[in-house]
Amino acid sequence: MQTYAELLSSLKTGDNTATLELTPDWLQGRTAYGGWQAALAVLAMRQILGPDVPLRSLQVNFVGPLGVGTITARAELLRRGKSASQLEARIVVDGQTVFTAVGIFGAPRPSQLGLAPSAPKANREVGSLEPRPFVDGLMPSFVRHFDTRWALGGYPFSGAEHSAAQIFARLRHESIASEAHLVMMCDVIPPSAIAMFKTPAMISSMNWTLEMVTPLSAESANGWLRFDAEMTAAGDGYAWENTSIWGSSGELIALSRQCVAVFG
Repeated sequence: MQTYAELLSSLKTGDNTATLELTPDWLQGRTAYGGWQAALAVLAMRQILGPDVPLRSLQVNFVGPLGVGTITARAELLRRGKSASQLEARIVVDGQTVFTAVGIFGAPRPSQLGLAPSAPKANREVGSLEPRPFVDGLMPSFVRHFDTRWALGGYPFSGAEHSAAQIFARLRHESIASEAHLVMMCDVIPPSAIAMFKTPAMISSMNWTLEMVTPLSAESANGWLRFDAEMTAAGDGYAWENTSIWGSSGELIALSRQCVAVFG
């Protein structure tokens, strides 16, 4: 099993493309782990835009399943302004679009506004928490790459009374060494709704929005990210949730929002 850094070392790029080999250990059911797809899209966008302008927002749609094999994301510049640019990336398999993303990149500007939230006190300190062991065949394959620890809320399909969760996570064998690492990492926790099911049921992310708030500190890159998540609404076979992602230094790294289809 390769680390993510080892996988990135095999990245092939063109003027507007990024290509990686999707291996079975990065699957989430019958499709690629969503964070893996999103990170590949950003890598393709960077081939057009370059490395300097920070990613501010990433809006993703998971259109169809993406299986193992050679996967290419192809990007297109939608607009380049004085400080902000928008790009689109797609993954197409056998002529069918299976993934789309729009990235918004923005250079810093002087502003009268400034608000830097601090993380609320954790329910439990991460050092007191037991790691969740990976169980092959019962968990999505990609989970083996991560160390996740629950400070609040139930495990998937545990029949929890509420959806609120506080989960610490880090890569099992490496630190967050690049933008692609961070984007990939931000999708690691399961949807909050899944904890309330008493028996296994299928659940599928339909979209994902990642708002990048604060640059990752060196301490956070080598430590734990904390995910404070909660389902905000559910009905008609769909559920919506919001997540705040905090760094080890207490900085708000990102805001994550998604809609999931619930089959059960």
